[in-house]
Amino acid sequence: MAPQFIQLKELGHISQGITLSRYANDQGETYRVVSVSDLEQLYVEDVQGQTQLAVPDIQRYELLENDVVIAIRGTILKSSVVTASLQGSVSNQNTVFFRSQSKKVNPLYLAVLLRSEYFEKLPSFRERQSTTTLPAIRVTDLRNLEIPLPDLHTQDQIAQLFLSIEQAKKITLSAIETRYRLSKVALFKALEM
Repeated sequence: MAPQFIQLKELGHISQGITLSRYANDQGETYRVVSVSDLEQLYVEDVQGQTQLAVPDIQRYELLENDVVIAIRGTILKSSVVTASLQGSVSNQNTVFFRSQSKKVNPLYLAVLLRSEYFEKLPSFRERQSTTTLPAIRVTDLRNLEIPLPDLHTQDQIAQLFLSIEQAKKITLSAIETRYRLSKVALFKALEM
C-alpha cells in the first residue's frame, strides 16, 4: 500500500529557532543552544554551545523531548530528535523545530526522512532552495513539504533500521580509532628497541 502524503504543517507546529544576537544578555539565564553542528546523529543528546539569554517569552523557544530540530541554513534538512536530557534548551536561528500535534508521525521517522536524499531529488524541493551561496530553505516552504506517511508500524521499522545503522557505524568508527591508537603504540614500542 502506497503511503499517503501530508504537508508537514498538518502534522504539527514548526517554529524558527531563537536569534541569539537579539537576546544575548549577560544578565539572563544560561541556555544550552542546539545548532546545525549538533545535528550529526539521529538523536541530539549533547550540544556544544550555551549562552545567556534574556527573553521575555522563552517558553515558546524551549525544546521538548521528541521535538525534531531541522537545519534550514547550511546543511539544510539535517535533523535530529531532542532527547529528555536536552529538554529546555533552545535552537538557534539556523534551525527550526517541529513539534508533532498528531499521533500520525514518529519523530525519528521524520528525522530519518528529512536527512535522506528523498527531498533532494524532488524537482519541487530544489526550486524552493535559496540561490544564495549558503544553502537555505524558507520556513514557509518547509511547512508545505509533502511528507510520505506510511502507517506507524512501517515508520517505526524504518526509524529503527536507520538507528541501528547509525549505531553500527558509531561502533565501527570507534573500533577503527582504537586500532589506530594501538597501531601507534605498537610502532613506538617497536622503534624503542
